[in-house]
Amino acid sequence: MTGERTRVRMSREVRAWLAALLAEDHQMGRVVGEAVTVLFQGGFEPGAPFVIPLESALRAQHPGIALDHSYQRQLHLSQRVRRSVADLATARRRLELRIGAGGLDPDTLAGTRRQYEEVVAEEARVALFSRRIQAGLNVFAARKEAVKAGYTAALANRTIDEAFAAFDESYVPGRPVDDVAPARAAAADMLRGAAELEQWLGGDTAPEISELRLETSELRLLFAVVSPDTAVLLVVGIGHDDWDRWYEQALPLARDELELEDGEFTGYDLTTFLSEYFPGEEAEIQAAAHLVRTSG
Repeated sequence: MTGERTRVRMSREVRAWLAALLAEDHQMGRVVGEAVTVLFQGGFEPGAPFVIPLESALRAQHPGIALDHSYQRQLHLSQRVRRSVADLATARRRLELRIGAGGLDPDTLAGTRRQYEEVVAEEARVALFSRRIQAGLNVFAARKEAVKAGYTAALANRTIDEAFAAFDESYVPGRPVDDVAPARAAAADMLRGAAELEQWLGGDTAPEISELRLETSELRLLFAVVSPDTAVLLVVGIGHDDWDRWYEQALPLARDELELEDGEFTGYDLTTFLSEYFPGEEAEIQAAAHLVRTSG
């Protein structure tokens, strides 16, 4: 869904950031405006121009960050299980009080005791399940750090080998030609296992994060689709030398944005977005965004 029916929501913090950027560096602010307009014009779904599911982007180019992102999602799911344990404990205590208070007729007392036994059994089952999930998370956390360290070391070794080879064509490295591949494979294996666990746990309820990437502008825009015609703008990065570091900082911010209440957001269609941030430049911004889309 594209055009005037498409809406983008922005939190107060993101709105303030964009306004400050425009005041400080109007040209850079225009780059962001063109990117948001590309999003309006092209739509949000994977397959739309320049839109990449964040998972795919991270797995392909930043496997260490992908592992961290997966771990955070698993933590979120494990917290749901722990809340279930807490809810069952509350229900058990209420039944205990009801039984202990007395005054129930025999049939009601018998039914309440049966309900109590069912809740106790379910609480024990879910508590055991929660402990097993936590144990699995601990293993995942330790293994992901080892895999990330191996991947970082492999990248460093490859850089060293390339540097030596540039100065000496006869240089032969004393390790496999591509020892980055095994590290990537280990990360991919862990991510597959994590995805299966997440599916088994019922999946994360938070909207999936996608990325609008414009290589020509060195811009990456993280957003989440909250309905077929509405996306939430989360974080924007421009011209970073170290995108790994940017993702490490941007993903927690994106997750925080998704936790905000509805009242924290303002919704825009393309016309209201351009008139608020780029008055008098609407046609130029739209033309530039159209050129980006058609040239890409």
